[in-house]
Amino acid sequence: MGAMVGLVGMNRNCPETLSNSTEEVVRDTQALMEHVKGDSLVRAIVTPRFVPSCTPDMLAALGCLAKKYNLPVQSHLSENRSEIAWVKELEPESTCYGDAYQRYGLFGDTPTLMAHCCYTEGEELRLMKEKHVFVVHCPTSNCNLASGMAPVRTFLDEGVPVALGSDISGGHHLSIFRVMQYALQISKLKYAESKGKMKFLTLSEVFYLATKSGGSFFGKVGSFEKGYEFDALLIDDSDLNIDNYSLLHRLERYTYLGDDRQIAKRFCRGKELVEPQV
Repeated sequence: MGAMVGLVGMNRNCPETLSNSTEEVVRDTQALMEHVKGDSLVRAIVTPRFVPSCTPDMLAALGCLAKKYNLPVQSHLSENRSEIAWVKELEPESTCYGDAYQRYGLFGDTPTLMAHCCYTEGEELRLMKEKHVFVVHCPTSNCNLASGMAPVRTFLDEGVPVALGSDISGGHHLSIFRVMQYALQISKLKYAESKGKMKFLTLSEVFYLATKSGGSFFGKVGSFEKGYEFDALLIDDSDLNIDNYSLLHRLERYTYLGDDRQIAKRFCRGKELVEPQV
């Protein structure tokens, strides 16, 4: 399978066993780059844990590293209100949480993923749109941690790209279909909260977020269109009572009721992945 892998950088407000110095993070990220050099399926990504866990010197060094090697960036943004207030204390000159990253070259100067974004609005939303920063919507994690409900409909209306994330172990399931299910349910709660003003997501929209929308961060991934990589699942849903169901209804039924037992084959870049015999 393909992946972007990053060494998580943090050197404050974290357990000492997980802390690393700025020099270590830069050195080891460069070593990882060399290790995966030539392997287009696996690439390095710059990974500051989030602003509260990284000192300004670490953020600046990681921003320089991303720019120097044109590396993508991933981190967390506006997950809960207390975190947003904390970032304002740590970075008082920033106009918003997103600007705290931008000041260090970690917000759209190279391709950027920001998880959660439960309370992204105003200046931060404008910045994300302007710099094409991806929201990674992690509904299972947001529910488990009582973080909040990301306004995905607003992001889509504003043209901010959105992907789906499992956020293990804040989230509790690796299946993208389970994440789709939660994304649908969260959007319906947002609909209720807004008294019907914020339309809930459709199954087709959530499937798009799970495939082509999120896949676009990695290249031509997530679609059966000509020129796209053939990454696919062959699903046998014959045991889910799908007689006389439309394709959309079958997809909905699998999303809510299916699991790995219905996955007959998996393909990555056109190559079938054969599981080792136990």
